Amino acid sequence: MLKIFVLPSNQDPMPLSRHLWQAKIGHRVLPDEATGGHAFWLLSAEQLPACRDALDAWQRGDVQSQKTAGHPSGGWLFFKQRPATLILMATAIVITLAFEWLVGPLVFFLVSFTPMLIEGRELVSQPLSATLSSGQWWRLITPIFLHFGWMHLVFNLLWTWVLGEKMERHQGSLRLVLLVVFAALVSNSAQFLVNGSSQFGGLSGVVYAYLGYTWLWDRRHPGQQLGLTPGMMGFMLGWMLFGMTPWSQSLGINMANEAHLGGLLAGLAFAFLPWPSSGTANTRKTSL
Repeated sequence: MLKIFVLPSNQDPMPLSRHLWQAKIGHRVLPDEATGGHAFWLLSAEQLPACRDALDAWQRGDVQSQKTAGHPSGGWLFFKQRPATLILMATAIVITLAFEWLVGPLVFFLVSFTPMLIEGRELVSQPLSATLSSGQWWRLITPIFLHFGWMHLVFNLLWTWVLGEKMERHQGSLRLVLLVVFAALVSNSAQFLVNGSSQFGGLSGVVYAYLGYTWLWDRRHPGQQLGLTPGMMGFMLGWMLFGMTPWSQSLGINMANEAHLGGLLAGLAFAFLPWPSSGTANTRKTSL
């Protein structure tokens, strides 16, 4: 990729990005480590002359308003920039809808961390070995999609969007998917191993992994911050600690505390991996 120019951080990069897509100029917009602005990277050096023409037209105000066929625009562009986040949220909505309004017991038996048995009038969780020996590996992940009530779902989806969407846009879908899988494995396992029950679910372990990753990433890469505010961090940590007190249970609020803590630690560990800085690997700067 070729780094062509940088917009100041106080300027919205989306109008220019749409203009370049309309001109069929393949590019990416990434945080600029040196200035904190919006760096535009050209995907192919062969498009450098066409990119110059498009930028000249932009500076003259000669901007095409019509959509150009064959390149992402509108809803497709919105999806293309954050597919993993949208699919993750949609899957949680569908599974929770099926659980709440359609075939609740069947959904629960399919996605629980370990297989469940009915003994008398009680649900009994089988040991982790039952999941592993039966080859039902999906159970290690799928509890994150199941939510108990719509407020539970909405709260987790809100934070999934606020934290995950920005990470995906700036650092790519692959890194987000890897973090989701890692966080699900750690948080689900922590919840089950401490409590011995598979009767839990929700994206909150993943949300806390987002929180831990974003917080540590911002401190290790001050030029490429994802923008986690101290207020967000303080609120989420306070909420996690509140869930560990007897007061939450006295109010009828049952939290997956071990999943929250496991997810947070998973996110911190994930941020310590040697990830390449956004937009700096295998690149060179080109002046227009």
